[in-house]
Amino acid sequence: MLKRQIRNSQLMILACDTIAILVAVQVAIFLGTGQYLLLTQGFRSIAVGYCFFLSLLFYITDLYNVRRDQHSDETASLVVLNAAIAAAFLTLSFYFYPRWIFGRSFFVILFLGTPGLVMTGRLIWSHLRGTLARPSTVAVLGDGPAVEELGMVAREHKLKVVSLPVAKYVPMLSGTHSQIISHQNGTGELQDAMTSLQPDIIVLEPSASLDPGTARTLIGARFSGIAVLDFPTAFQMLSGKLPLNHMDGQWFLSAHGFQFFESNIAVRLKRLFDLGLAFALLVVTAPLLPLIALGIKLSSKGPALYVQGRVGRNSQVFHLLKFRTMSVGADSEGPWTVKNDPRVFPFGRFLRLTRLDELPQLVNVLRGDMSFVGPRPESLVLVKLYEREIPYYNLRSAVRPGITGWAQTNYPYGSSVADAVEKLKYDLHYIQHLSLLFDIQIVLRTIRTVLGRHGSQ
Repeated sequence: MLKRQIRNSQLMILACDTIAILVAVQVAIFLGTGQYLLLTQGFRSIAVGYCFFLSLLFYITDLYNVRRDQHSDETASLVVLNAAIAAAFLTLSFYFYPRWIFGRSFFVILFLGTPGLVMTGRLIWSHLRGTLARPSTVAVLGDGPAVEELGMVAREHKLKVVSLPVAKYVPMLSGTHSQIISHQNGTGELQDAMTSLQPDIIVLEPSASLDPGTARTLIGARFSGIAVLDFPTAFQMLSGKLPLNHMDGQWFLSAHGFQFFESNIAVRLKRLFDLGLAFALLVVTAPLLPLIALGIKLSSKGPALYVQGRVGRNSQVFHLLKFRTMSVGADSEGPWTVKNDPRVFPFGRFLRLTRLDELPQLVNVLRGDMSFVGPRPESLVLVKLYEREIPYYNLRSAVRPGITGWAQTNYPYGSSVADAVEKLKYDLHYIQHLSLLFDIQIVLRTIRTVLGRHGSQ
């Protein structure tokens, strides 16, 4: 239910944008030609192409994130920028379709009208959502340290977070048998609270224990239409990562997901996706490769390629290929790279920022050492350290490492064990929900990350 509510909000934003874009095209045609030409009269291809391309740009620039403030200057600036790019794309398309003859006024009106109509639609949606729709209520059963952490991410989604009373237990002796019996008013108090608060979702805090009475109450709530979720499931729906510090190994045995490992078809489709995308990118970027190598040779003494042993699927070590961005011998100064690392020479910093240093890894993908999307491969030294310090770290080696990944698009470059823990939370979420569609989503988010100048340090 929680995931469906988030998806419905995103679909509502998409619907508002689609209506606004189609209206903008219709207005531009009318004012640009002086005629009222319906989109059904031969102009559907213009409207559909422009709408699809602009919606894709909105997705890449994270404008369908329901946590985004629709009133912010950043949102308005991104809408204007995307509208300009889409208008330029539409202008170029007219060279391939000469029968589309419009004056400059059409493009000017389209560029000026689209951002205004899109922002108006988003502001109306935001206002109606805040005034007419009742905010969804998340009720947490328990009072442990996880409650505050869940509350923070829930409020980002405009959800109301409340606490449910926990039944108290007292030991009662009955003959020779010791029993744990809840107070008579414990279950009644919980039922009264649920009737008063009317929660849409009930989340069980990890340390909360359920007596038979509380369990019956929660079962009744679930069969009445209220979603009852364990804490890890609810948390990752809102944050896109697993709360490893509030989990135990039993969860991995009973949790939904991880179906990728049970489907040979899914494995083969992912491999075909990797091969197709890696081959296409190698063909497109082939002219750049010698230029990048020349730039490295002119900027720093040493080879253009950097080869290092990395840990891959099933903990197998392979030779990862990258364009060298540091001075030769920089590895001896430490395994981590820090922000503004002095070991990175200027041209290497540009390569890292644009992710061009990772182009040789396309060869690793073709060889089967890596996937295009997956957990980032680490050196053997770091993997041994992380496996000693971080529970469940070995689980990330269940899949091929990737050039990009869910952690890379959600968390900045890390240089500590604490950063590795945060990235593992995202990596395990990715492995649990691994699918071809998820991979495509991550590729699109990677484009947004690169365009937003958030490349590797």
